[in-house]
Amino acid sequence: MTEQTLNNRLGELMVMQGLISQDQLRIALIEQVQNKLQLGQQLVRLGFVSEAIVRDLLAHNMGQESIDLTTIVADTEALSMVPETFVRRYHLLPLAYDASIKTMTIAMADQFNVVALDQLRALLGGQIKLKQLLAAEAQLEATIDQFYDYELSVDGILREIETGEIDDQSIGANGHSYTQPVVRLVGALLMDAVKKGVSDIHFEPEAAFLRIRYRIDGVLHQVRSLHKNYWPSMAVRLKVVSGMDITETRAAQDGRLNMHLCGRPIDFRVSTHPTIHGENIVLRVLDRAQSVIPIERMGLHHSIQQTLQFMMSRPEGILIVTGPTGSGKTTTLYSLLNSKNTESVNIMTLEDPVEHPVSLMRQTSVAESNKIDFANGIRSMMRQDPDIILVGEVRDEETAKMAFRAAMTVGHFFTFS
Repeated sequence: MTEQTLNNRLGELMVMQGLISQDQLRIALIEQVQNKLQLGQQLVRLGFVSEAIVRDLLAHNMGQESIDLTTIVADTEALSMVPETFVRRYHLLPLAYDASIKTMTIAMADQFNVVALDQLRALLGGQIKLKQLLAAEAQLEATIDQFYDYELSVDGILREIETGEIDDQSIGANGHSYTQPVVRLVGALLMDAVKKGVSDIHFEPEAAFLRIRYRIDGVLHQVRSLHKNYWPSMAVRLKVVSGMDITETRAAQDGRLNMHLCGRPIDFRVSTHPTIHGENIVLRVLDRAQSVIPIERMGLHHSIQQTLQFMMSRPEGILIVTGPTGSGKTTTLYSLLNSKNTESVNIMTLEDPVEHPVSLMRQTSVAESNKIDFANGIRSMMRQDPDIILVGEVRDEETAKMAFRAAMTVGHFFTFS
């Protein structure tokens, strides 16, 4: 079965089973041509279906088995037979080896990666059979990191910058072609932050060194200290990929960065601020996969969870969520809204800026360039037939009055923090 035939079949099956509509399939096919992705990957990227649904349908359609990698236990013998550099380059994971029948079970996200299978057979001596299981891409990358004790090659990259000797390990772990060490250094730090569940990355220049800190669960932790000579080129790299003006160093700037890390799209909101030792840069990590957590998995006390669900079931009222930076206000609000995010509900948000794009929700960034503020935004939204409105911040008396007046007179449900 060719890849194109499989794509067509997959789309037809999803429409027949009511997983997607004919319109959604048409949109995905148009985007697929532009992005050069498999249909399943494109449907996941558009938010129409989950990776698990695509994985199971593909496996069933091809007569193969699928696997949920969160449930497996590492087979040390199989892992020892395939080097880490090979696993990362060809994006596969050895799961088990049965010596009695000379068969290795592997997990792959791309069922058409014939080159990877041929290279693995050659590596194993050509005498071992391969049993292929389909896995979700994001799960595959996370499990590879877990089983191979993932460690950043930051030290190797720094050594390359200092000596000029190419660090093969950092290249092999991140791609096939050579890129400048500063580019790899910034990418490695961002990758590390995403893997550790960081909410903010701080690059803080001092007189003689650069301090790098991660905010994890609301607390800042220092993770690296680099010589000050590294910072100018790193700052330029961050500003270039974030769409900022690299010639402007005396004024604060804001930008946005989109990358594909850990098998999923990750957004970064980037902010620069001039200090006496150079530009301070902070990145807010906006992981779409982690931003919406079901209420049941938020770790709330049972009584609080019941109270929240009762409040969300009311047809009108105001829910106020407050707390310090990094306390989880945005995560809480998006999780609550996601429980109501269906085609029968019109959810509209006013944020500064929009942190997590979510399908179906009508989201608006409050900015001077948009010529809209919170008070005017609420007035405009009330003419858009909303069922639920999220206001990101209440900064002044006028905005507060508008929110309460709208809730009392019109009866729409407001949430804001």
